[in-house]
Amino acid sequence: MAKKRKKRRKLTKEAKRLLMIIILAPFIYLFIKSYLSTNKIDNKENNQNKINNSSKTLSNYENYITNINYEYTNNIKIISSGMNVEDFKGIFNKSENYVNKVGSYKQINYNFEKKLTYSEIENIFNELNKSDIVKLENIGKSFDGRNIYIIEIGKGSKVTMFEGNIHAAEIAPLLYLTKYAVNLVNSYEKGNKDVMNLLENNKIVIVPTINPDGYDYTIGGKSTINNKNSYVYQNDSDIEQDYYKANINGVDLNRNFPSRNGGLYFKKYTPSTTLSTKKSTERLAYFPGNELASEPETKALIYFMYKYQKDAHIYAAVHSAGRVIYHGKPDLSSEYNRICSKVGGIVSNITGYQSLGVDYEDVGYGSDGSATDMISEIKHGFKFSTKIGRLVPNTNDIKLDGSFCAMTIETLDSYTTDLKTIKEEYESNNLEKAFNALVTFKS
Repeated sequence: MAKKRKKRRKLTKEAKRLLMIIILAPFIYLFIKSYLSTNKIDNKENNQNKINNSSKTLSNYENYITNINYEYTNNIKIISSGMNVEDFKGIFNKSENYVNKVGSYKQINYNFEKKLTYSEIENIFNELNKSDIVKLENIGKSFDGRNIYIIEIGKGSKVTMFEGNIHAAEIAPLLYLTKYAVNLVNSYEKGNKDVMNLLENNKIVIVPTINPDGYDYTIGGKSTINNKNSYVYQNDSDIEQDYYKANINGVDLNRNFPSRNGGLYFKKYTPSTTLSTKKSTERLAYFPGNELASEPETKALIYFMYKYQKDAHIYAAVHSAGRVIYHGKPDLSSEYNRICSKVGGIVSNITGYQSLGVDYEDVGYGSDGSATDMISEIKHGFKFSTKIGRLVPNTNDIKLDGSFCAMTIETLDSYTTDLKTIKEEYESNNLEKAFNALVTFKS
């Protein structure tokens, strides 16, 4: 009689799962280990790239500093103390901070078609950065925490510098310089030979806005301010938003630079009616700050100046009220003023703006301390005095280093946020052609 076979026990579902896990566990372990190892290497390489991008600093500050105790020939009234010496040194110790490129370049469509927040404009900057002809550098934060950038376009050694939107309500320059950068890079990427040649032989460096907080405040109001303790947030109800010029901290950035006569006036003169000795909500009250270069935005632009000044031949500060071109400095060299007169005439012929030369520039009335004052004195060899916290001439014989001019280009008839008016000005007054003329200018 045949023996009955014992029935095999079937594994339960739970047992099957456990067995599968036991079998696969070694393979899963090896896969995870391999992945983490590769990822670690990639992260190390990425971090190394960031370190490489951020390792370079400006040349030694000792080349630009002096212990001279400068004495003014005029009796002066000081409104602002000088720039802190350690802050000045810190600008030269600041590391470059280039933004990493992500993705390939695609044509950018921007034509003043809609009001953009600053964050949306930042997106355009990052799109520009995808081109191999562009470098985008983050050079600091504004008082309210927004990023400030340099857009560097081109490979040449001759440098043309642009900055805009230093005054809050003057939003058009940010849009103009963004449009200019977009058109340049779009044309380069399309293979336009004229533009490719221009960028092969020149370097165009742009700070589209030095006052991004002011830009957002002008188009969006109080709700755009992050710092609820800031001067503007606290005094918003008394501010004429469409005409406000200072930063969110209540300081006029274009009076906050440590030029020789910044933050003071000569007692023999009646000070400018626009000079304010304190923060103010009034439309025409320009406060230079209790201390020169007190604002992070000012420090960022000083970094920009020293980074490129050696090879710069033009500095254009783009503003938006008056359709005039201010150029020339009565307390600087005749050669400088000769060059500026020539450049001013060229821009005037292209744009139709009035050219106002050295006779229209005041010194010692309390309106000094502008960006163009600062960069012009740097190009004349002025050094930062540790005694007074301002730039001073290195010798009694003030000479221009090379060929250079700094000018203020006042676009538009008056302040506006109307995009149609802003666009018409850019096109009808040939601003792009004028900007290119500055790049190609030869003295």
